[in-house]
Amino acid sequence: MLDIPLPKDEAQRLRTLRSLALLDTAPEERFDRITRLAARLFDVPVATFSLIDQDRQWFKARSGTDITETARAQSICTYTILQDDVMVANPATDERLANCLTLPGAEHLRFYAGVPVKAPNGSNIGTLCLLDTRVRRLDAAQRATLIDLAAMVESEVAAGALKRSLREQQQNELSMTRLLNQMPEGVVLLDGEGDVISANPAAERLFRAAPGKMAGLSANHLLATELAPFCEQLDNGYANQLQATGRRVDGNTFSAEFSVSCLQIAGARQYAVIVRDVTPRRENERRERATDERRRKYFTTATHELRTPMASVLGFTELLLKRDFTQDSMREFIGIVHTQATRLVALINEMLDLARIESGGSAAFDIAPRDAAALVSETLAGLDGLAEGARISVDVAPALPPVLADKAKLQQALLNLVSNAIKYSAPDAPIALFLTATQWAGRPAIAFRVRDSGIGMTPEQQAHVFDPFYRTGTKRDVVGSGLGLAIVKEIVELHGGTVQMESAPQDGTTVTLILPAAP
Repeated sequence: MLDIPLPKDEAQRLRTLRSLALLDTAPEERFDRITRLAARLFDVPVATFSLIDQDRQWFKARSGTDITETARAQSICTYTILQDDVMVANPATDERLANCLTLPGAEHLRFYAGVPVKAPNGSNIGTLCLLDTRVRRLDAAQRATLIDLAAMVESEVAAGALKRSLREQQQNELSMTRLLNQMPEGVVLLDGEGDVISANPAAERLFRAAPGKMAGLSANHLLATELAPFCEQLDNGYANQLQATGRRVDGNTFSAEFSVSCLQIAGARQYAVIVRDVTPRRENERRERATDERRRKYFTTATHELRTPMASVLGFTELLLKRDFTQDSMREFIGIVHTQATRLVALINEMLDLARIESGGSAAFDIAPRDAAALVSETLAGLDGLAEGARISVDVAPALPPVLADKAKLQQALLNLVSNAIKYSAPDAPIALFLTATQWAGRPAIAFRVRDSGIGMTPEQQAHVFDPFYRTGTKRDVVGSGLGLAIVKEIVELHGGTVQMESAPQDGTTVTLILPAAP
């Protein structure tokens, strides 16, 4: 620790000094001009503007000396910053300053006059001082002049601090602007009347406004509900996750979530509003609820569907174990057991297939551009061995673009449709499959249309035909699990497509799969 007196605010003074970023910087004419002027006005060989650091005195501006710094313990100015007035002393006779005379050339000093230089916050950061080898005094007018010169130095210090502060503010504003521009969430600044002051690009996109065109709009124009109730909910100036309906510039509405903060800027109340479009989240929540409900129904129905063949298997095997039957009866019972076991295995396989498709989602699909006609041809080739291929005609529109599909899954869906058409049509009744280009959800698509001339369905039956385990019950001799069309619908929707159906009793059924076409 230096063996010198320290100002009472020394810690704060040092923090202030370093925050000004003046130490160890290059000479500046704005300060050099003042020290030259001081030397001329007072006719002294040396005039300096120095800064008093923790353990040194550093000269920011100097006239008449080449010294850039001295130890603080050898500095006369370290005493000057202890007061607010001008300090005048003769180093040769002032006992406090005896240590200062050890500097080279200082032994000839006979006059020192210095006045503290203050930072904008009032801390004494340094001095403006005069040095001479002649014994001198200052009258009141000269003291006032030295104080005025120090005030000029302080003005330059304050101007530099203000300029730095403005640069930092501009940089902060630029950084904040860049941050807001990169935020994925909409941010809107409202004045106290609820009018838009500014909005970031995400907010402009969310409300479908042209860049810079949201300023001046009323918040009530952007909300399908009143703004006032939200502002009244502010708790300690902040409210989070307020639910409302947003209104875009074009008049369309969307489900929105708002977070609102109350600000005081330049004495005026303003509101910072973060806006999120929660329509996708609400839709996901709706889908999840529907999926959960569907799974509950699926589990209940599946339990019943599995119990029926299992009961037959257990019943007839129990009979075979407990009683003796003729060979013909035993063969009949074993045939029933085999039929029900086969049905049970098929049912379990289809249940597992549907569960895998639902749980894996489209991420488990190998979706790529596929030749639609070739894919259909490969699918129908498997029916030739069943003597069914001849009754199926295929009509492919010319110049079809590739379809975006998982080959195996789309073939499974098509095979389910063709199998249903065969099951519910009279033997040898024709079945037609058409491939055409179409539009779906605003983009090119491929339509796979399977038409039969079978028994058809009522509107009530069509409303449930895609439900798991649903069977029309029109033809009792048709074998199936009731999962085929549920699997078709799941596969097509996970491709980003849709399934459409047209049917009437005794007038056949047409099922159309629409899948996106490759760009």
